[in-house]
Amino acid sequence: MNLRQETQSVKGNNREVDLASPNGNSIEVGIGKYSWPQVVNWLLIVLVLYAMGSVFIANPFSIFTDRTTPVDYSRIMYFHGLSVGLAGLTCLIVSQVFNLDQKFKKIIFYCTIGTIFFGVTGGAINRSMEFTKLTLWYQIFSFFALDAIIVTMLIGIIKIKDNALKNSTYYYLVLASSCSALIAALIGDLAGFILDFGDWPGIMGWYAGKIGYTLEEWQSNLLRSHSDMMVVSVIGLILSVINWKYGRNVLGNVKKLKNVSEWFVITGLILMVLILVISGFGSSEFQIPHIFTEKGFFKPRGQSVAGIDLVDFIIGTFFLIGGLLLIASILFGNNKSSNLLDKTSKYTLGGVFLTWLCIVITVAGMGFLQEYRADLYNSANDVPLGDYGFAFRMLHLDVSLMLFPAIMVVMLLAQQFLKEKDNKIIQRVLRFGVIICTIGSLIYMVFNPQPFGPGYWVVGFGFITIITAMIYYFIRSNPIVKIKQE
Repeated sequence: MNLRQETQSVKGNNREVDLASPNGNSIEVGIGKYSWPQVVNWLLIVLVLYAMGSVFIANPFSIFTDRTTPVDYSRIMYFHGLSVGLAGLTCLIVSQVFNLDQKFKKIIFYCTIGTIFFGVTGGAINRSMEFTKLTLWYQIFSFFALDAIIVTMLIGIIKIKDNALKNSTYYYLVLASSCSALIAALIGDLAGFILDFGDWPGIMGWYAGKIGYTLEEWQSNLLRSHSDMMVVSVIGLILSVINWKYGRNVLGNVKKLKNVSEWFVITGLILMVLILVISGFGSSEFQIPHIFTEKGFFKPRGQSVAGIDLVDFIIGTFFLIGGLLLIASILFGNNKSSNLLDKTSKYTLGGVFLTWLCIVITVAGMGFLQEYRADLYNSANDVPLGDYGFAFRMLHLDVSLMLFPAIMVVMLLAQQFLKEKDNKIIQRVLRFGVIICTIGSLIYMVFNPQPFGPGYWVVGFGFITIITAMIYYFIRSNPIVKIKQE
């Protein structure tokens, strides 16, 4: 397929959108003679090396040092080097797949480079604020660059001229995810301001007191709202790409399931934002309640020993399970005979479905169980199974909500930039890595929570498998050749 034919097929509502050149002009974005796909490969190499370096910060890596202490500054800042990089790359892919105006693509492209550069270099040196804040201020450039990316992406999405897209659930999903990401970023900026400047110029402590908290307690609420919202928003953007790229030709009853699933996810995003904003800025009387408690279906926070956190329930059911049904409806549903998904697309989508399923199992499944029996698993308290609860706190974030979404992004890029045979190989290796990491995480959470127990070695083997797949990807990918061939 040449570029002109590809342009016509996209305008004609074909089954999938090319990540590299959806309208034939996205290859103009780049650095000199290097196109954005080539630059993306370099950025991925940087992020993979940075992820491997996490073992020198903590082994096994976790943003927590132990069960009872809050997050460790050095570790969370290193973690942010990865998280902002994944968010930036995801937004870059969104800008291409949804064919934003060229000026928005360029801003997002260059800001993504800045986000990853300042994110990984800042995360590598930002170990403490005890003696100087210079390293924090340096890393802050990555946060500002990500803010610029999200704002630009949202404006570009709002200004999309495709009326058919703007009146569809595809649009509402990517719009809801983008709005959620922006709100999460702004809350994170506020929490970071408090971290850097404390009560200066006095209004922060005043507001915290008005809503019934100390400044530190309010900052903790803001950080929870920021982290939950941002992680889910990025995964929502990935789901938006999958939905728009693969899911526009589903027919029959499966299409009805797909539409219901889309609205489930959108509703989940909206409810999550409302609850977390109220929790972050509301008084102590408006904290996130628990449901399915030992004292009844619904109890305000602090009035029950155990129960499922309401926003976690919404994320786990509306968003994660809704997203799983959405991907399943695309993968297993009937398509228009003239626009069937090819074998390569189905294989890629099958890997994405498996990865999403593993997220549901390790986050919603294990999370609901442990919150429902928080009297046994709450790692912040002296309870019988607190070590298992702490293992969940570590692994559901590092593996399920960071590594697995990154793998889904790589799966999408692999289909774009690898030949069919190579794509099938890497998809198989990535699937195997996901399964192994999931098994290792469950061993940690269910059987042996010790840091260097069997779960550690199983997860480590899964991580090495994924690194092997990435090396294969970097060796075999040639985005420029593939674009020219198409």
